[in-house]
Amino acid sequence: MYNIVIIGAGLIGLSIARAIGERTNDSVLIIEKEDSYGRGISSRNSEVIHSGIYYEPDSLKASYCKRGRERIYDFCSTNHVWMNKCGKLIVAKTHQIAELEALNKNAEINGIQDVRIIDKKQIQLLEQNVDADLALYVSCSGIVSAHGLMSAFYKHSQTNDHDYLFKSRVVGAKQLSEGYELEIENANGEIEQVSCDWVINASGLESDLVAQMLGENFPSLKYSKGCYFKLGSKWRNVFKHLIYPLPDKAHGSLGIHLTLDETQSVKLGPSAHWIDRRKENYDVEPSLIDQFYSEGKLYIKDLQKDDLSPDYAGIRPKIWMNDNPMPDFYISHEEDKGYPGWINLIGIESPGLTASIAIGDDVASWVI
Repeated sequence: MYNIVIIGAGLIGLSIARAIGERTNDSVLIIEKEDSYGRGISSRNSEVIHSGIYYEPDSLKASYCKRGRERIYDFCSTNHVWMNKCGKLIVAKTHQIAELEALNKNAEINGIQDVRIIDKKQIQLLEQNVDADLALYVSCSGIVSAHGLMSAFYKHSQTNDHDYLFKSRVVGAKQLSEGYELEIENANGEIEQVSCDWVINASGLESDLVAQMLGENFPSLKYSKGCYFKLGSKWRNVFKHLIYPLPDKAHGSLGIHLTLDETQSVKLGPSAHWIDRRKENYDVEPSLIDQFYSEGKLYIKDLQKDDLSPDYAGIRPKIWMNDNPMPDFYISHEEDKGYPGWINLIGIESPGLTASIAIGDDVASWVI
């Protein structure tokens, strides 16, 4: 019998465990289907600390991104997690000025400061190898080691004597008169039951399936796969900022952008295309090089196709409700639906990394 069971040991599950451990000595079990923490979608993203300028005002994404951003920077500084508050340029051509101004206006509505439109001359002072007429300069954006962040969360959780059950997945759930009973299948196919007072469903790509074990009409997920290509070593240390095109509204993504890592290596991505959700596939199709080259050369001077090589891929969980896309996170204590003590976190895609600490703090406050 546990006080709290968290399903999923990615960024969100680990952050919730960290936050709970800071507030209580309650017994906590974290269940993870992989053989260690952070092996799913949390380890396959751009590792960007977002500002919050893209999201609809009053949305969960906007609120959690804004709150989580500074919490991430503070946490990384205190816990010696690598990060770089390098800033971002969202680049555009002259004919795209209206789109850039609309994004700037949305930043203002969302209360994002230190954002301004700069011209070609100012762009060149910041990034000599960027080809653009205008840009939105967002100084509060940055990058972080996602693995370092998860390792710090995990260390905090371990300090509080939380139990972890790896290579295991929840295959059934039953509501009791008080609390819940979960059926857990281990790597050998054996089933065991665990009872608890609280269930926190942070199971990433399977979060909708876990929620639907209760039998209610919860959101469903569709999978959007994104691939990354890395640039050759001659591009290392060339760029100092993240470089983004304007958002790709047709695919519901931020477009193929340029990001850096701890070694100042450069990658482009992610692409975006729908895949069969029951067939997770993290291969990077070499044929995508044409798309990456054509989109990258729009804003990278002197980019050559042979500068690019396949790197890695990730999957973003996109929420659908009643056959319609839902552009926000689904984060809910399901008490109103008759399930007190059950919390669902579904469709936590970008800016989930940025929002992770703020989400963890809120969920922990509901439980404690």
